[in-house]
Amino acid sequence: MICAHVFRCPDSPTRNTKRRLNKERENISAGDVELLIFDLDGTISSTTRPIYEAVKRAFTRLNLTLQMSAEEMEKYFGAPSPEFYIALTPPGSNVTWQKIKEKIHEEQAETYRLFGERYPGVKETLEILRKRGYRLALFSNSTPGYFDTVIDALEIRGHFDYTECIGQNNLTKSELAGKIREKFSNPGTAIIGDRIHDLEAAHNTDSLSIGSLYGYGGEEPEQADLTINEFPALLDIFDRRLPIFKKIMDNINSLKQPYHPFIIGVTGIDASGKTLFTECLNDYLINKNHLVEVIHIDDFHNPTSIRHSGKNDADNYFNLSFNIDRIIKELLVPVSKKGSLSTELTVLNLETDSYRDRRSYSISPDTIVVLEGVFLFRKELSSYVDYYVHLDISFEECLKRGLARGGEEERYKVKYIPAQKKYLAEYPPSEHADIIIDNTNWEYPRITSTR
Repeated sequence: MICAHVFRCPDSPTRNTKRRLNKERENISAGDVELLIFDLDGTISSTTRPIYEAVKRAFTRLNLTLQMSAEEMEKYFGAPSPEFYIALTPPGSNVTWQKIKEKIHEEQAETYRLFGERYPGVKETLEILRKRGYRLALFSNSTPGYFDTVIDALEIRGHFDYTECIGQNNLTKSELAGKIREKFSNPGTAIIGDRIHDLEAAHNTDSLSIGSLYGYGGEEPEQADLTINEFPALLDIFDRRLPIFKKIMDNINSLKQPYHPFIIGVTGIDASGKTLFTECLNDYLINKNHLVEVIHIDDFHNPTSIRHSGKNDADNYFNLSFNIDRIIKELLVPVSKKGSLSTELTVLNLETDSYRDRRSYSISPDTIVVLEGVFLFRKELSSYVDYYVHLDISFEECLKRGLARGGEEERYKVKYIPAQKKYLAEYPPSEHADIIIDNTNWEYPRITSTR
């Protein structure tokens, strides 16, 4: 993903264009953006096939010979001028370009229904951006008839908070972008498109410009502040976790002692999103040139004979599920005393209940170690952890997520939740965590407390 699935740091050189339309605007940040305005053709919609089919049908009805190929048409897409229709008109024809335009428009509703398509990942990406709290708008250099035809054929109207084309009110694209920003009270804005008109609209409205390299603009989108090679790459740029990761990284840089590893504990109750958060944090730190080693508490389960040896399921879960002593003795103590570690451990395979899986750990004095799992505030571990991240969700959300991923309701009510309630009463996050993050919406986490 996409970070809900795979995180790719937006600072990666494979993602971004270095050349900009206006050097004075380099301080515009994706982290300040709340409104995303999208161009249609070449950004949301692949236009070539439906337009080519509409042109062919119109020329047949007008008894004209089509001399332009589909590829030759593409250079006109997105341009607010009659040049396309003039170029289509055969030399010496008694049919005007206006008549050709009229007939093409008559055919477009049908050809878009038959051949119109979104670029890969458009709907899924828009859905995630909405979950992340962004407002979404759509604009175009087109006429109202064409605009509505395409939106309806692509079934995307419901994904946007606002849609308008320049033909509805005789505005330029820059003027329309300004109007849309005003409608949403002028928030930080990004404009995504494939043509120079989109970049100019961003420049003229103090917005971030993002060029879609896969569209019809040729080299034009390379002048944007950022560029994307595929639509879902927007999820890497507009990821609500990024400001949180930056804050954590800044705290690491201020707290880490030279020539000694720094240990972060990422914790929370069951189903709070610890594993996903850790994966994304790991990728973020690596992209910022940090050495990172992840230790998962789940890799250190005790065998069944120990895990279930007590009479109370909740007590078993807290006291007997994990071999905490082994984590401390074989990993945390060597790191603490020596400042480095290189080892391979045999750990339990839960399915076979036998020690057959291998885990390798390589930690140097410059490494950031991320310890991930439940119950990390416990006193046995706390003296080894330099910085705690607590992901906060309600027990109702815990049960909801647990059932969604196939868990048994009884096990959550009898085992997991009672154990967590007892643990949190003994180790309140407000007293132990350095940063508490409300992770109820894992697409839009929010910092609720720091110290």
